[in-house]
Amino acid sequence: MAHLISRREREKDFKKQLIVEAANRLFSKRSFEAVTVEDIARAAEFGKGTLYQYFGSKEEIFSYALETVLNRLCASIEKECPADLTPRAALNNLITLNYRFYKKYGHLFPSLLRMKLDGSLNIGLYTEIETLIKRRTSLTAQVFERGIRDKVFIAADSYKLARLLNKLVIGLIFEGFEMKATDGNVEKDLELIKLIVSNGIILKGETNGRNANS
Repeated sequence: MAHLISRREREKDFKKQLIVEAANRLFSKRSFEAVTVEDIARAAEFGKGTLYQYFGSKEEIFSYALETVLNRLCASIEKECPADLTPRAALNNLITLNYRFYKKYGHLFPSLLRMKLDGSLNIGLYTEIETLIKRRTSLTAQVFERGIRDKVFIAADSYKLARLLNKLVIGLIFEGFEMKATDGNVEKDLELIKLIVSNGIILKGETNGRNANS
């Protein structure tokens, strides 16, 4: 009996992932509001009734999709930025992980904001997403804390540094209120972010365009 239950659970999880992946493909091309449950069912190659066996609403699908990718990001940060890695190497990995995450899933966040503002997302679902976002920020802050402790990074509030890095990545990938993705080259974007984080944007010894020593 336990074996049958386990198998059913695996099948359920597999089908839920198929639905979420189909929804993500649609959300990457259109806003949450423009995508219907029928669209998602068709893209997942399920009947609408089958889809409702796993999710009660489009909002639940959206929430589950965002929770899934945020959980993956947190797991990747823990794996790629371990405590035994040098702070610089961990920060480089962190930048790459966050950039690739927002490049692929950043389109979900404007919809999340609109749903929060208009109250269309159940408070319980939003709280779960918010908890994962805070966990991601905490994991990022831990990388900065190690660097600050080792005197590799500037002595500053680690959580503010974490939020600053997050905004830097988002700002390079998206523009405008609707967060439309730019056509930036991935490798060049990553190189620029890492350069700014490690060196800043002002050349050493320069003030107002003149050498500080002149």
